[in-house]
Amino acid sequence: MKKSRNPDIIICKKCKGIYKLKEGESLDDFESCKCGGNLEYKELQQETKKLKNKNIILPLMAALIIISGFIAYGYDLEGVLFDMIPYNYTSNIWIPPKSTSSGSLAGYYNIYGQGRDFTFFIKLPGAEKAESPLDYTKEGLNGVGKIDNIVITFNTIQALLSGDFRKAMVETRFSGNLNMSCAAWTGISAFSSENGKINGTFKLDGAITDWDGTFKIMNENNRLLLRMDYVHYPNGQKDKAQPAYDIIYM
Repeated sequence: MKKSRNPDIIICKKCKGIYKLKEGESLDDFESCKCGGNLEYKELQQETKKLKNKNIILPLMAALIIISGFIAYGYDLEGVLFDMIPYNYTSNIWIPPKSTSSGSLAGYYNIYGQGRDFTFFIKLPGAEKAESPLDYTKEGLNGVGKIDNIVITFNTIQALLSGDFRKAMVETRFSGNLNMSCAAWTGISAFSSENGKINGTFKLDGAITDWDGTFKIMNENNRLLLRMDYVHYPNGQKDKAQPAYDIIYM
């Protein structure tokens, strides 16, 4: 009998349940599926190549998601499916003026990665001419993040494969963290989503000023709205904090 080359999978011919083989395991270690069906061996690498072919990926994904509730042996859905899916999303960003005497800012952002790990950047062309070089430069804001927990649904997979990243964001429950930097400051953030909204906290450490606050991302009229409520204060002097907020359309 052919031995597995981890990380590979075995599939039940009867119920279509899937089990990802652990280190040292092979098809020989299993007599049959819990449903009584015969098992067959599949190389995960070959299955991944198939998934990258969009002519077959949606039917295959749909079938796997639908039967996921009946999968034998505790199959890790996000480990085998979600973690294999690459994504690359770019869209415009607009920061409206806060008063009649101030101007707006416009630019774009990009989020790209595969599965739980992602990278992102935000660029506001021309903003470096009006902002302090300690706060913003032409290199923009850059960061890396990781999704720690996620509840995969058919809508998640379908939205990512169709390129509808905004739908995937608001319809999927997840939590994670990220690190970011821009000009002379660095920052950290934690976030989670539920019921179509993403909530989070952030803390930014600058050369002169620190920022500390919360944010919320929601779907508004077919676009994402990001609202940040925060305080800013001289380094290490939170007793001098001043409240502020920003609204960004993404």
